[in-house]
Amino acid sequence: VVLEEVGKARLVDLPYPTPESGEVTIRMMACGICGTDIEKISGHYKGSKPIIGHEAVGTIEETGGDITDLKKGMLVVPHHHVECGSCHYCLNGSETMCPEYRKYNFIPGGFSEFFKVPEWIVSKKGVHRLLRNVDVEEATLTEPLACCLRALKRVKIRPGMSVLVMGLGPIGLLFIKLLRQHRVESIIGSDITEYRLRFAERLGAKVVMSNDIASELPRINDREIVDLAIVATGSVKGLATALDCTRPGGTVCLFGLPPHNSRLDYDVSRLVNYELSIVASNAASEREMTEALGLISEKLLRVGDLITHRLSLDRFDEALEIYNSRECEKIIITP
Repeated sequence: VVLEEVGKARLVDLPYPTPESGEVTIRMMACGICGTDIEKISGHYKGSKPIIGHEAVGTIEETGGDITDLKKGMLVVPHHHVECGSCHYCLNGSETMCPEYRKYNFIPGGFSEFFKVPEWIVSKKGVHRLLRNVDVEEATLTEPLACCLRALKRVKIRPGMSVLVMGLGPIGLLFIKLLRQHRVESIIGSDITEYRLRFAERLGAKVVMSNDIASELPRINDREIVDLAIVATGSVKGLATALDCTRPGGTVCLFGLPPHNSRLDYDVSRLVNYELSIVASNAASEREMTEALGLISEKLLRVGDLITHRLSLDRFDEALEIYNSRECEKIIITP
């Protein structure tokens, strides 16, 4: 599947991507649909190249040149963006801001029977080997889980906090699972769909419809407002609501990506008067990729229950319809 133009992703026949020196070609086994894929298709995402499909898992089909640590048949999770590890950003904890980070991606993308991983990613150890006893579909959640791990580090999550998670798609649910693992005292989830509210409720969160947060939060949270609000949705209005629901001295984590050129209409003086912190978090470094893969491989965090739909490549349009219905969580594409 390739993105031909804004609003048009199409299944096409392309030549087999023969690896050049330092590259590897992967036979895709499964690839998850991410919100950024949808944003790229709609033309709202400008943060990286218009290539779709990055939550991919597969086997090494062929290597190019002198690559000794990756062999044909190995099961791997490749990372589509990899930092250099030595620039000012990487050395100061901002690896995803590395100038090299977004220069590379899978060719032609993860929604392909075969795709190439560029030499840069291979050389920087961005192709992670997967143990054979790990479920391939669960492994597609490595990258989104890694992104959540990095976000929680940035906001310094700790036991006993009360946290509001806004947006209960797969990312919001991964946050809930991680927050429970961190022994967070009170977890509240909000969304606009009943399907996702019930899903989050089954994972142990208290839930509230998004348009009722202000009135319902005092009822379901002892402190009436929360220590931390995680905005796992691209809604700018959601960010304003999160700020209003966060206690003085609290933090809002902006995780979901608003549409390009979005503007926030908010009383900035309130941020100062109440010492509200807005911490944005974008993507994940190789450190979090390794941590996430470890959590999934060692079954320390169960993620398989988030997968609700599995469709083949030739049903990609149907997968998009299901995604847009919001009556789903993680959708997996298979060859």
